[in-house]
Amino acid sequence: MTELNPYEKFAENMLHKESKYIPLILKTLINDDQANLLVSMPGTVDQLNEKLGFPKDQIETYLKDMFIKGLSFKKEKNGVTHWRAPAHIAQFHDATIVWKDAPETFYTYWKNYMEQEWPQLAPNLTAFMPRPYTRVIPIGKSIDPGKVKVLSPENIREMIQSSQRVAVTRCTCRVTMKKCDAPIEVCLQINRGADYTIERGSGREITKQEALDIIKIAEDAGLVHVAMNKAELGSFICNCCGCCCQSFTLLISDHVNLCDPSRYAPRIDDSICTGCETCVDRCWFNAISVNSNQIAEINESLCMGCGQCAIGCPENAIQMTEVRTEDFIP
Repeated sequence: MTELNPYEKFAENMLHKESKYIPLILKTLINDDQANLLVSMPGTVDQLNEKLGFPKDQIETYLKDMFIKGLSFKKEKNGVTHWRAPAHIAQFHDATIVWKDAPETFYTYWKNYMEQEWPQLAPNLTAFMPRPYTRVIPIGKSIDPGKVKVLSPENIREMIQSSQRVAVTRCTCRVTMKKCDAPIEVCLQINRGADYTIERGSGREITKQEALDIIKIAEDAGLVHVAMNKAELGSFICNCCGCCCQSFTLLISDHVNLCDPSRYAPRIDDSICTGCETCVDRCWFNAISVNSNQIAEINESLCMGCGQCAIGCPENAIQMTEVRTEDFIP
């Protein structure tokens, strides 16, 4: 059996051994020595020196360069820095694409990967995950707080207000896919995510008010809030479209379960709805149609509970209501 080169070995580590584009992406980022270093992690500089025999100062230089490019991650433990490679394909995608000095060929390779190879891998990954990594967060003003209980992990503005630090980066999906004209600089990094972003220089620190303004811009642009699928405050808030997002595109086209819905779903007031189809146009997920009586109908099996239909309804005929219990959030 032919031994894999380090670029192929990394692709295998990303669970995509046969990938054509992962090695090409790597070759726009690093040299051969760095590729060997990449697949030799985790470890400290001393441990990596023992594994590879590279001079320690060279290893440190390589690791710092790879940190800026999103290929090495560090953690301090007992005064010693431990380094690791991207843990999975999503981290590899999100961390590298915000590298500010990437050449155009890098983005082209990522676009080709997402269109040609990611659809082959994604369904297999869902088989290993008990729940999706992310969850839709409903737009707050689509919900009547007097009628339902909105939890902290599903209140986007409360999540921002409770954070210690916020940064903003470009949307990795729209930067590469370029399939719409939605706002680009709207991906929020929270706390540790913000620390990482600011240290790398892959984004900029912003105030909480600036973050809230970005949320408003995203909502008005028809984007869907997505955060980590857990009750605690996570490290990011994405604002996603259905044409570029690595999760939504496959969820829409092939029903690949890469993101959980919110706990809410829209309810139509038949006495108010005029069948104008504004909600149909605003729904990324093809979950709304207008029936023969010119009344909007919801297909809850397709609905992600984002609230875009509700905030866009000119007649205020749509209200988001609870359809899943509180323990739906992990």
